[in-house]
Amino acid sequence: MKDKNEVYVKWGLTAVAVILVALVISLVFNKLGYIAVTIKAIVSTVSSVLYGVVMAFLTAPVYDKISDRLAKIFSSLFPKWKKPIKLAKFIATLACLVILIFVIFALIMMIIPELVNSISNVINYAPDGMLKLEDWLKDILNKNPDLEKLVIGNYQDISDRLSDFATTNVLPNVNTYIKNLSSGVLNALGVIVNIIIGMMVMMYLLNMKTTLASQAKKIVYAIAGVKIGNEIVTEARYIKDMFEKFIVGKIIDSIIIGIINYIFMAVIHMPYALLISVVVGVTNVIPFFGPFIGAIPSIVLLLLISPLTALQFAVWILVLQQVDGNIIGPKILGQTTGLPSFWVLFSILLFGGLFGIVGMIIAVPTWAIIYRTISRVSEYFLRKKGLEPDSKHYMDLDYIDEETKKYIKME
Repeated sequence: MKDKNEVYVKWGLTAVAVILVALVISLVFNKLGYIAVTIKAIVSTVSSVLYGVVMAFLTAPVYDKISDRLAKIFSSLFPKWKKPIKLAKFIATLACLVILIFVIFALIMMIIPELVNSISNVINYAPDGMLKLEDWLKDILNKNPDLEKLVIGNYQDISDRLSDFATTNVLPNVNTYIKNLSSGVLNALGVIVNIIIGMMVMMYLLNMKTTLASQAKKIVYAIAGVKIGNEIVTEARYIKDMFEKFIVGKIIDSIIIGIINYIFMAVIHMPYALLISVVVGVTNVIPFFGPFIGAIPSIVLLLLISPLTALQFAVWILVLQQVDGNIIGPKILGQTTGLPSFWVLFSILLFGGLFGIVGMIIAVPTWAIIYRTISRVSEYFLRKKGLEPDSKHYMDLDYIDEETKKYIKME
């Protein structure tokens, strides 16, 4: 009777736990809008700190190498000197700051003049470009009068609608657009201020990262104990290495792709080579979809100059994406994440839908961590139940014998 009562009590506690979890989930979903607004406000408030954290994360490998090398040099040259490490850290911090400023300045000097030139060219040559595009379509569809009539008719209809949209919607709302432009300028100034403050935060974090890491470990061991603490520290180190290797490797890969694209466009004298190469290089940081995201506006820009040039560039991007995906990317990144191709695509779609461009960038390493955690937890519970953790034992499995724990394969 006692055993029966214990079973009822367990079932009752389980039911109460399920109800409580359901209520909590329901409450979270009901208040999701308020939670999102609160998170957005917090992120906006500490955005300059987040800028600094990202900068420190990206420059940490450079900082470590410079400071370690200089510390060894100073120690060998001045063996009796007591502060070689401090000077090495100071010089490494200064070097990271100079490198960061140089990169930002170089990007601005490359992009802004090219962008202004591109906009002025588009404004000047857009009417001629549209006429050239129409003539090009007529030449291609020359041999098929029915198809030509359909395509050109739709093309002219779209042109008429765009003209009508410009006169009825764009011109009457010029004041609104000017206000939005002013707001955009203020937001850009806010970003500049955040970047400047972020650089200051970066300098502090680079010099404090060892201290902060030791304090975090102390708190973990104080709360979780030795066994669980060791697991947490190991996982944290894995997460840090995963993001560092993937993101830094992806940035190097994107720089190489941008340079290759610029060389190709310069050799065959394509217009806007520098601007398009920067766009292609920056968007290449996004796995899988990056080259195509960068290619679409570039193709549209080239289409106004010459449809044939746009077609050549589209074919080149497909070739470049294959070269990057099969040769350059694997050489630089290796098997950093260990994720199958399906999970790479799934993670990018999931995190891109949830968090936009930033989500697409961090999707692969984040999902790799989730994938590894689920695998480790599954293996732990399988071993605890006396079952095999290796996936090969479950290939073509029909069932597991309850008494002998023998794996019965399907016939």
